Amino acid sequence: MSENVLVIGSGGREHAICWKLAQSQLVKQIYCAPGSVGISSTKDNVTSVDLNIKDYPALVTWCKENSIDLVVVGPEDPLADGIVDALTPHGIKCFGPTKAGAEIEANKDWSKKFMSKYQIPTAKYQSFSEAKPAKEFINNAKFPALVVKASGLAAGKGVVVASTKEEACNAVDEILTEAKYGTAGQTVVIEELLEGEEVSVLAFTDGETVSMMPPAQDHKRIGDGDTGPNTGGMGAYSPCPLITPEQLADVKDQVLQRAVDGLKAEGIKYVGVLYAGMMVTKAGPMTLEFNCRFGDPETQVLMMLLETDLYRIMKACVTGTLKEVPVKWNTSTSVVGVVIASKGYPETSTKGCVISGLSQVPKEGVVVFHSGVARGANGSLVTAGGRVLLVAARTNSLRNAATLATNVAAGIDFPGAQFRKDIARRAFSKVNGLSYLESGVDIDAAANLIRLIEPLATGTHRPGVLGRLGCYSGLFQLSAMDPSLKDPVLVQGTDGVGTKLKVAEIMQKYDTIGQDLVAMCVNDILCAGAEPFAFLDYLACGRLQLTVSATIVKGIADACSLAGCALLGGETAEMPSMYDVGKYDLAGFAVGVVDNLKQLPRSKHIRAGDAVLALAASGAHSNGYSLVQKIMAETGHSFHEKAPFSTTNKSFGEEFLEPTAIYVKALLPAIKKDLIKGLAHITGGGILENIPRILPPGIKVKLDATKFDIKPIFGWLQAKGRVSDFEMLRTFNCGVGMVVIAEPLYVPELLAGGQLRVVGTVQNMGREGGHQVIVDNFKQAMEPLIAPYLADKAIPHKPLSYKDSGVDIEAGDSLVSLIKPLARSTSRSGVLGGLGGFGGCFQLKAVEQDYKDPVLVLAADGVGTKLKVAQRINKHDTIGVDLVAMCVNDILCNGAAPLTFLDYFACGALDVTVAKSVVAGVAEGCRQASAALIGGETAEMPGMYAAGAYDIAGFALGAVEREHVLPRINHVSVGDIVIGLSSNGVHSNGFSLIHSLMQKSGLTLEDKAPFSVEGLTLGEELIKPTRIYVKSVLPALQRGVVKAVAHITGGGLLENIPRVIPDNVRARLNAHWWNVHPVFAWIADTGAVKDDEMLRTFNCGIGMVLIVSPENQAEVMNITRSHGALVIGSLQARPPGGARVLVDNFASALDFTRRMPLLPMRKVAVLVSGTGSNLQALLDSTREPAQCMCAEVALVVSNKADAPALQRAQRAGVPALVLNHKDYESREEFDRAVTAALEQHKIDIVCLAGFMRILSAEFVQKWKGRLINIHPSLLPRHPGLHAQRQCLQAGDRESGCTVHFVDEGMDTGPVVVQERVPVLENDTEQSLSARILEAEHRAYPRALRLVATGRVRLAAHGLIWHT
Repeated sequence: MSENVLVIGSGGREHAICWKLAQSQLVKQIYCAPGSVGISSTKDNVTSVDLNIKDYPALVTWCKENSIDLVVVGPEDPLADGIVDALTPHGIKCFGPTKAGAEIEANKDWSKKFMSKYQIPTAKYQSFSEAKPAKEFINNAKFPALVVKASGLAAGKGVVVASTKEEACNAVDEILTEAKYGTAGQTVVIEELLEGEEVSVLAFTDGETVSMMPPAQDHKRIGDGDTGPNTGGMGAYSPCPLITPEQLADVKDQVLQRAVDGLKAEGIKYVGVLYAGMMVTKAGPMTLEFNCRFGDPETQVLMMLLETDLYRIMKACVTGTLKEVPVKWNTSTSVVGVVIASKGYPETSTKGCVISGLSQVPKEGVVVFHSGVARGANGSLVTAGGRVLLVAARTNSLRNAATLATNVAAGIDFPGAQFRKDIARRAFSKVNGLSYLESGVDIDAAANLIRLIEPLATGTHRPGVLGRLGCYSGLFQLSAMDPSLKDPVLVQGTDGVGTKLKVAEIMQKYDTIGQDLVAMCVNDILCAGAEPFAFLDYLACGRLQLTVSATIVKGIADACSLAGCALLGGETAEMPSMYDVGKYDLAGFAVGVVDNLKQLPRSKHIRAGDAVLALAASGAHSNGYSLVQKIMAETGHSFHEKAPFSTTNKSFGEEFLEPTAIYVKALLPAIKKDLIKGLAHITGGGILENIPRILPPGIKVKLDATKFDIKPIFGWLQAKGRVSDFEMLRTFNCGVGMVVIAEPLYVPELLAGGQLRVVGTVQNMGREGGHQVIVDNFKQAMEPLIAPYLADKAIPHKPLSYKDSGVDIEAGDSLVSLIKPLARSTSRSGVLGGLGGFGGCFQLKAVEQDYKDPVLVLAADGVGTKLKVAQRINKHDTIGVDLVAMCVNDILCNGAAPLTFLDYFACGALDVTVAKSVVAGVAEGCRQASAALIGGETAEMPGMYAAGAYDIAGFALGAVEREHVLPRINHVSVGDIVIGLSSNGVHSNGFSLIHSLMQKSGLTLEDKAPFSVEGLTLGEELIKPTRIYVKSVLPALQRGVVKAVAHITGGGLLENIPRVIPDNVRARLNAHWWNVHPVFAWIADTGAVKDDEMLRTFNCGIGMVLIVSPENQAEVMNITRSHGALVIGSLQARPPGGARVLVDNFASALDFTRRMPLLPMRKVAVLVSGTGSNLQALLDSTREPAQCMCAEVALVVSNKADAPALQRAQRAGVPALVLNHKDYESREEFDRAVTAALEQHKIDIVCLAGFMRILSAEFVQKWKGRLINIHPSLLPRHPGLHAQRQCLQAGDRESGCTVHFVDEGMDTGPVVVQERVPVLENDTEQSLSARILEAEHRAYPRALRLVATGRVRLAAHGLIWHT
């Protein structure tokens, strides 16, 4: 500890510098001139000295007399005046730039010219020394020229950011005409007004090396909310999260380092602190100004983060050894500094006011730096300037630090004290931005639900079940069913439970509603004679309540056990704002199988004389509940009251919640014995409309209602609602749950089970025609059940019908007729029958040539709150595509080809036009997926949905050969390649967060989307349908060369990829390798959504991921490239407890997306001599918008007139030239002709693609940095000709290709991209060349994109990468 330091200055900045230097073990004594009371009280070895720092000879003498080892200059004025130039010749080392270096701050006109010269990103500008042309420029500039700066030093106050042209012109007058800032304002700089966040980025430098400090943000305006006049700074904080790490890297490379290098080129060795005032715009960080010193108040907060010895850093800068000093900062904490200013600041200042409260400042985590403080009477501290104090607080979070600093500032008092209470507030939204959880969707709760219900599902499993819950789909091996099945037909049914759910909600009793759901589906497929074997559920809610959801699923699981089917999976959709908290809807999907020869109904065999039998209903089952609730409301009853018709003393609610009977065990044995000709499940439409569904023309049934087992509940309903007999019979089951038609011969055997009873006969329809169902004696059967309630006065005057309750059966029938043609348009081989049956049927024999041991794959899904977008903008024709996509993309993940699809449409009041439009979208999605739309359910549920609102769910079934089932997790290993297929935007996940951010931002769906290249509204952009990947992925799956597939849905990249890879590996992705759609940058910016939250919520540009081995990469890419496939990463060994997915460069990829609209389209010329397969790859990629190449092939040049590449150019409509080198006397002359052609077509980048000419040094120099080549080896190995032969002769285990900038050597230019290709054991030169060529087709477009977008450029010392 022997070094002496002199610090020049007296403000809060210098106090912080002295405070930090005093902690150094290397420093003996610190002097500060002129210093302050606060500085002197820092530590015993810190002293203020009264020196005339402008008297340079006296200052030199003083420094020598006091053995000063280092002078640290704080303010800009002494630097601009040349203090360093005066001291350095006398051997006195100074931390700070020379007068020439200080020009970068002291002369803004010079500084702007310097930035332009050295390509430092900055705003457009012009300088003026006269007011008139300056104002003309403001009024006529093609950009908002509203920033007016005094060119010279004005104590940080010489900048006016005007809001109008008039205000800017007034500022010009003040500076130039009225000389408000004296000589500092002899020149004004007029700049473009940039939009974004201002961030201060400071760096230490020794004139060569740049060591960047954490970013900080200053608050210039005097008042909260950035109101009032500019000041020297009212507070600051650091680290500032408003600039990303990748953007900071850009600032270091393109601003700070470029400035230091530029100064060096100007003959100025810049030593000290270089301060870059940055504006973080959508186009990236732009430089507002440079300062030649530490900032104030940034220094105060930065010094509290610095961990490395400050003196050691400064000494290294002075001695040129900064690169040897690792500078460390404690960026895991945050520091906020709040300035307390005196009355009248910034126009004036008030001096001599006694300061109180300093003794109450906490000792831990808080430092008060003195900016304008003096000693008053009796030793008191008094104000002595505009900015008086800065309270700096450091804690583990930015919000806490801001609160602490503000509270401490509030405890310090003097007359007229003023301070801002919102320092760092703008960063809070970035630090604590919107999340999916805050939007009402709890992904963790959904995961917890799966853990709760997985044992329930496992308990239902039967032979044939593969996999478990939590996978993309449910799997069932069909060979585990009845081995006697010769011609299996898959029967599928979907249904819901209607407004019975409302009763469950009222009663808070959910334990039986799951049985209703299963019963409605399995009873339907039983009508086809099928044995149910699998079930999936769809549960939609406003907020996922684990207890309720688990109770519902337990009921589903118990019912699956009763029905003999396995609960294979389902979908839980948490949709805040679509459903209120506590509100639910349910849909189910059941699959069964029957031999084609035993399929029911055997309508052709139903004839007069057959018997009609019935299985009794357990109660009202699950239909007619809208009418039930209408009757309850009209008669003033509560579901909690005791039901007068109950024989077990139950309430209305308990009676109406009696679960629907499941008839599988009662009927399946008889079905298998061929005792039954037809079955009709009595659901919506009652007895009158369900029995005709199985009858042939010319046949009717005649029933005797006195033979029905009618429960008392129906008597109460008819009496209380004055419901007509006809309405009862077509709305309720009236005691009959299932109707059986059989030969009279088999009736005794059917009756032997004791559950069936004969209720009628089959008859021929007379010539007079009439109804196919005649119910005799219904009034007689109902009279004793109605009688107890006829005297009740609480009976509505008007008879009630189903339509009165809000359900329009005729509208439903109309919809079915409208959508039948849509369903027919999706038909494929194997579809049996059409819409209108109890279940949809598919004959597996139609595709059995594809499968020896088929595994059925089943998936259920919805589209979440994307529905709200469709409903609000009244555009319903694509939401059905989303529905199909969400399901079929899921079954692709198990390797399956989609076969069939069923939909569920639920609404409050059926709008036939809207419903038809939705189903038209479903049909379109089915056509894209090659799946047949074979059925569905339309549920009109008044009171469950608001006017115009609806929900939809979908169920897809596919098949895959057993040995091709994915994922092959045991084969997924380190080194495997991750291929991504681009998304079409947001797809169908994350919309609750989008709705939340739009609400908070005051946006509407009718607002123009700022990211739309087509000028669409937000609604039109967000409604774009989910991409269906069947046709792009299935061919690769069928080749058996894909190990795993992940559909990037809810949970994003971070949670979907882990579903298909083993625990010991992780996926490492590079976001620079795909296009992050602009909508995601908009979401991240508007909602201040953190990167991890983006990656966990949205697909972020990748809709599907394939995992392949390196040796199969080329084959899969060749199949999928035309569908937008890209290599996006690879699999690595996963450290214990490490992340399952790492996404590198995501923040900078978002930043690149923001800049994309501002990037110019580069014109590319391809020089080629042969077939031009690489030319084709470049043509394809530059014409694919998803690739975001920022380049177009504008010219093809060949030295051979017969080159096949010329035909490729002609087909693509690209101009082509033939320049025969034999027509020129020298290589240089030929190259000049090529250059002339390139310049005539205004070419920016030249790509060599098999151009068999050695280029002249003149040509290479002319196009240096814009000339790239591809070579078939991993350079520097095997340059020149016959690279593949060299590789094989050398015994290499891998080869590949290299894209590189061209220099004067043979394949020696800097490498841009390399792609590796393994050398196989039996490779020949021809086979290896073919595989390398495929790799070239992937690598060359990737490299061109990097060059065209400016992410990589060639500099004098090599490549510079811009993140």
